[in-house]
Amino acid sequence: MAALFTAAVLTGAAAAGSFPMTVLAIGPLGPGSNRSEEEWARLKDNVLEYEEIEGLIEEYNVSVKESYENWRKADSGKALEDYVSDAEQAVEDQYDQMASAEDELSMITSEYQARMSEIQVQSTIDAAEDSTTKLWELEKTAKSLVSQAQSAMNTYYQLQSQLTSAQKNRQLAAESLELTKRQQNSYVGMATYADVLTAQQNLQNLDAQILSLQNQIENTRQNLIVMLGWGQDAQPEIRPMPALDLNRIDAMDPAADLAAAYENDYTLKADQRKLDNSVTLSGQTVHGSAVENDKQQIAIALNSAYQSVLSAKAAYDQASLNLDVATRSCSSAQAKQRVGVGTAMETLQAEANLVSCQSDLEVKGLQLFGAMETYDWVKKGVR
Repeated sequence: MAALFTAAVLTGAAAAGSFPMTVLAIGPLGPGSNRSEEEWARLKDNVLEYEEIEGLIEEYNVSVKESYENWRKADSGKALEDYVSDAEQAVEDQYDQMASAEDELSMITSEYQARMSEIQVQSTIDAAEDSTTKLWELEKTAKSLVSQAQSAMNTYYQLQSQLTSAQKNRQLAAESLELTKRQQNSYVGMATYADVLTAQQNLQNLDAQILSLQNQIENTRQNLIVMLGWGQDAQPEIRPMPALDLNRIDAMDPAADLAAAYENDYTLKADQRKLDNSVTLSGQTVHGSAVENDKQQIAIALNSAYQSVLSAKAAYDQASLNLDVATRSCSSAQAKQRVGVGTAMETLQAEANLVSCQSDLEVKGLQLFGAMETYDWVKKGVR
């Protein structure tokens, strides 16, 4: 009965095409992929380097490993017609159960389930998925996890930079508090009790900021290493981020890079293959619209990523200028204090500003690096 059902469904779509009889021969880059002994040695040590993240996700992320294994067991090599055949078999099994039912309730239940299975056959045909589209969707998920892990490592170092700045500013704030107390107690009364309270509040605020940053750093670290296969309590050495290469920006051209983004985009490839697989008008309409929407979204994502790079570069340049100004101001304040025309408080304030500007430049550099990585990921097919 299921075969008759499918025949009826396909009769009206005979002119639209037929099921592809071949499956694209590709293999996942996931667990078990070929690696050199040197690569394995790097992945297995207790050191995390930015360049290792993709390999660690592929080999040690539990979700990715299970997904690839499930694909190999259930989907590898299957064409659309195989999925339709599986759905048809489910219909036949339900009708067989209905035929052998010993009571009316069992018969009604089996018939209902058979009707639902028939609907599933139609859904399977319209979905037009095969093992290749499922693999591309799986690979997109894996690559997205790589991007997330890279972003987490970037965030980890942004937080570390902010913590270093906060700790240095706390040291300066503590010195400022002691200086304010001495000024209050001096015979000329250079500082008031309110000034002392303000200095104490600044110190307390920095203590709270440091504690918050420490918690954020540890949470980010744990999430990162667990994604990459370590246990939550592990303590791998996390190496510094790669150096910022501003020449990457010069090589970016959204108009020229759009073709590569189209070619690599996992969602577009999957939707295009579903369109090619489609044998019904409804399937062709749905997947055709999806393909056109994918292309629009890719163009938008690539251009948006490029604009984010330019904005991040402008912020980085401004932070660099701010650091230059803060460096000169700090040097001037220290020189004035040495010759007696500047105060210790002015020097402390200039030093605190210098530390903040140094941290800001580091953070802005990491944010620019992240923006460039996002652009490259869109170009590589992940958005």
